[in-house]
Amino acid sequence: MRALRYLRLWAALAGTLATGCSTVDLGDPPADVNACRPSQDFFANGGLWDMFLNKDYGGKKCSDSACHAAGAGRPLSLTIPAPVSPVPLPLPSDWMANYISATEQMQCSNVHSSPLLSNPAGIVTHGGGKLIEPDGPEATLIEMWVTAP
Repeated sequence: MRALRYLRLWAALAGTLATGCSTVDLGDPPADVNACRPSQDFFANGGLWDMFLNKDYGGKKCSDSACHAAGAGRPLSLTIPAPVSPVPLPLPSDWMANYISATEQMQCSNVHSSPLLSNPAGIVTHGGGKLIEPDGPEATLIEMWVTAP
């Protein structure tokens, strides 16, 4: 009797394995999912760091302790990375931390609505005030960063 029960269980299991698992087609993922991976080289060596994030804006920089320094508790968190030129790829950890923090503030499909641009451009309220023009050179740098190979 026990052997017959095991035989039936084995037959049921074999039937299940033979038919495979059913899957659900969820369709294609949205085009922008995981798509915002701007160039690390452009970030570190192409000007985005030096001419935007580490630029002096009338005596203040994005990475200042009162602004976006690592301990400031804001979404954009920056540290002053070790000075090397050119910055090697893959990025060293201090550079990578800044890169990740900046990319988390990007919307590659709509650069102008990204907090990395809309906040310092004064499009939305920014504690540091309006630092750049929405169509100025820094905005161009951000657009170039997103499209750089």
